Amino acid sequence: MNSGKTYTYFSSLPHILPRHYDYVMKADDDVFLRIEPLAASLEPLSRWDLYYGFVIPCPSMNPYVEYMSGMGFVLSWDIIEWIGKSEIPMNDQHGPEDKLVGRWLNLGGKARHRHTEKPGMYDYPGMNGRCSHELIPQTVAVHRLKRWDQWFRVLEFFNVTKELKHSKLNHF
Repeated sequence: MNSGKTYTYFSSLPHILPRHYDYVMKADDDVFLRIEPLAASLEPLSRWDLYYGFVIPCPSMNPYVEYMSGMGFVLSWDIIEWIGKSEIPMNDQHGPEDKLVGRWLNLGGKARHRHTEKPGMYDYPGMNGRCSHELIPQTVAVHRLKRWDQWFRVLEFFNVTKELKHSKLNHF
């Protein structure tokens, strides 16, 4: 996780994707991501030099203080291209991935447009007191879903499973 994976992901995208996109997102596999609220929250924001996510430290609302949590963050395409060409990220790939990306952007003078999506991005209730709160309708992302019962509660809260037939395999 902290040995160049994020750099490899971002730096390879301009070479493997057939076209440019407005944004690219990196998200952990223990995140429930709601695409429509994500798109709606990105719509009024810049499509250039953007860094979007859940700013750390948890109590902060200032996206220029530190870095965005590794739970999931969005970068505009120009930053993705810069990551692939700049020596700053190329020579600094080992360590906590979220901190590294923040450091790259700061050292490179990038991400003049930063946005923290609080309270819409957060840790699952009770998982981390400062970064978590109860599930809310305006959720973009819920992080730290480590168990099936947590996933089930989130899916049920957002009515994702209401149309599904009940299964004998589900014991929640």
